Amino acid sequence: MALFIGYAIGQLLFGALSDRHGPRWLLLGGMLASAGLNVAFALSRPLVPMMLIWGLNGFFQATGFPATTKTIANWFPPSQRGRVSAIRGADYPTGSVLVMLLAGWLAEHYGWRWAFFVPAAILAVSALHTFLRLRAAPEDLGLPSVEEQDGGEASEGGDAFNGWRYVISMTLHNPRIWVLAIAFFGLTITRYGFAIWAVTYITEQGASISRAAAISAVIWLGGIVGNFAAGWASDVWLHGRRAPIVVPMLVALAVLSALFPLVPVNVTWLLVIYLAVVGACTYGPDMMIVHTMAMDVATRKATASAGGFIDFFGAIGAAGTVALSGYLADTAGWSVAVMVWAGGAALSAILVATLWNFRGGGGRWV
Repeated sequence: MALFIGYAIGQLLFGALSDRHGPRWLLLGGMLASAGLNVAFALSRPLVPMMLIWGLNGFFQATGFPATTKTIANWFPPSQRGRVSAIRGADYPTGSVLVMLLAGWLAEHYGWRWAFFVPAAILAVSALHTFLRLRAAPEDLGLPSVEEQDGGEASEGGDAFNGWRYVISMTLHNPRIWVLAIAFFGLTITRYGFAIWAVTYITEQGASISRAAAISAVIWLGGIVGNFAAGWASDVWLHGRRAPIVVPMLVALAVLSALFPLVPVNVTWLLVIYLAVVGACTYGPDMMIVHTMAMDVATRKATASAGGFIDFFGAIGAAGTVALSGYLADTAGWSVAVMVWAGGAALSAILVATLWNFRGGGGRWV
């Protein structure tokens, strides 16, 4: 819970700072701070300091998403952003699978603290590499701006900050951003319902913890497939319209969520296929809503603030799901908890459907 609260606050702050100051130094500071906090967490003991450290870890991890969104928006026109976002969006499913394997091996052979020390060291090295190699926009290297790539004409001001009035008009005063924010709130109810509670549910149905964890990992693998399917389809087949691929995936996710209690846990092949499809229908829309559609709606000049605002709502949904799903499972049964997950996906589908014909580009800034 502390991680999600810290992450939510960080999204609002670092989204605005990414638009104002660019992503390079922000990523360096956030990644190094997160690495240090992982080490501090492994060395801490009392509950309250551990909660504080983990909340701060979530806060500094929030530098990553707005900064990467800003960078992609600066470098790629709307016609390519779905595919590029798919590549970037594969990072957390892939990273989650790898870190589960690495942390489990380290904890078993060297103790649980090394499951924090080694990933922290990898993150610190990655921070330095990112800082040395990353450039915020083509203009930093004397290359044509993304507006020139998209329409052949340069926009006045280049990569310069467009002012807080513009950022506010494209985020807080933009009805489409509010639609995406509330839709992402609904989606994260479903996403973290499965991500946090699927292992518990499967073990309560009689599976061992190791088997449940291994089977649940296919959610991440399915998520990678869903990322690429949504990104490529929206760019190549739908010519920049995202909703016609996102909405069917969300409807399928709502139906699949409601059917979860009916899936026999002892039939491994069926459970694996089911969770893989759940992952695909979760992470394809996830990447589209908070990443690609944020760029399309807010333009590159305000995309980090817009993405951070949307992700703020997502973090609130995640925090609520962690507590509510456990409570409902204990008091009313898993069928009720699962229907809440299904309702989150359904809410998201209804809201994103209102943007059915929207596509990015066409304005002064893309």
